[in-house]
Amino acid sequence: MTDATKKVFISYSWAVQERVIELAERLIANGIDVILDVYDLKEGQDKYAFMEQSVNDPVVDRVLIICDKTYTEKANSRNGGVGDETAIISSDIYGQVKQEKFIPIIFEVDEEGRAYCPSYIKSRIYIDLSSEDDRYEVEYEKLIRNIYEKPLYKKPAIGVKPEWLENDTVDLSSIRDLIKQVRGYVGENKSKADFLLRRATDEFVEAAKQYTLPKDKPKDDGLLQVIDQLKGYRDLFIDFCEALVYSAMPVSETIASLIERLYNELHDAREKGSYGDTDFEQYDFLIWELFISITATMLHYEKYAELYDLLTNTYFLRINYLDSNVHACNYSEFRPYIRTIEEVCKPKSAEPRLLTLTGKILVEREKKPLLTRESISNADIVLYQLYPLFKLSTNGNDQWYPISFIYHRESQTIWQKLKSKENCLKIAPLFGVHTIEELKSIIFGAEPIEKIRYAHSFESAPYIPNCIKIEEIGSLK
Repeated sequence: MTDATKKVFISYSWAVQERVIELAERLIANGIDVILDVYDLKEGQDKYAFMEQSVNDPVVDRVLIICDKTYTEKANSRNGGVGDETAIISSDIYGQVKQEKFIPIIFEVDEEGRAYCPSYIKSRIYIDLSSEDDRYEVEYEKLIRNIYEKPLYKKPAIGVKPEWLENDTVDLSSIRDLIKQVRGYVGENKSKADFLLRRATDEFVEAAKQYTLPKDKPKDDGLLQVIDQLKGYRDLFIDFCEALVYSAMPVSETIASLIERLYNELHDAREKGSYGDTDFEQYDFLIWELFISITATMLHYEKYAELYDLLTNTYFLRINYLDSNVHACNYSEFRPYIRTIEEVCKPKSAEPRLLTLTGKILVEREKKPLLTRESISNADIVLYQLYPLFKLSTNGNDQWYPISFIYHRESQTIWQKLKSKENCLKIAPLFGVHTIEELKSIIFGAEPIEKIRYAHSFESAPYIPNCIKIEEIGSLK
């Protein structure tokens, strides 16, 4: 016997001896050493001493008390050998021995289905092996898991305090409640769905407006502080996206409308009468991060058609923040240059030679398992790779610059999977096409996009053709 071998003693009445031996044989087959009188009590030995030694032996992990009608009656009356064992066991149960050492095993129930169980252990949780149906196997597994201390439901390790408790300067409780309602939405009640989505949109917009720069700090310190606080908001936004996916509510149109409204209502300088290019940087960062995070979420859940709709949507955005006029733009308008972070914060930071502090902040704001450094930077790169393929002709910027690409160290498996015909057809909606030939045409027929690299760096953001050759697309089953 090794140190790992578990050991049990079985206390029972003669009336169920055959069934007890069957149980013992099965336990032994499952690697458990069983102490049983028919195995271990020899002629001439003291029966009482054997029972007392077996119950009190410190190497015995469990004492299984087999409860049937005969055992229960003898235990309650303290009659015979069962009565002797009861005296020994009950004194230990109420003494210093670990409570979990003694396990009642129900072998018989009365006419009303109530378990026969001695009074002194009636309050204990038991294993019910009284039936011979499927439930027996379920209960036997519980017994094995108990003996080996491998519970079916293991208490998880204590995590860390939620970040939003520390940074929750804005009350987001109503948004959390709405997300639960969206996730729990079922049925085809369009009026209720519209109401929930309108409420959620209103709450997200009003909450975002409260993330203003503190007046008692320098602008650079205040900006970093607010961006840190915005992570809780970002995380809830992604929870909202997941809830939409889960509930089968409209994803792309809801998110596109919400992003458009956030942009327009957060970039409003009419009350101020003037503005500078750094006055709305916390909101520039927020919307940029949201768009990348949404893209990562849609890629994770393989919502390719929805992501295509989101990326090819025309966004009507305010270009002049002093009036309410809007202009047709594409998603590249959400790609900002955060001057304060790069030109004020970075030189003062512990790593002034970073290629991009904004990109480093972005990829470090993980929300595992969905948003990781790799999934965030990959989404940023995908937005860059897809932009020229859509031939967007609105008045937005002419490119999406994936500033976090230098933090992406893994290969882009999404494009490598295009070798499979099945995956080609699955991913094709991301390009707005339906066939493998159309997919090849749009990927390899587009004009080469501008290479993106940082000064003094040889590494550049990858094209899709860097990841797969045209002849490899759809070449496998």
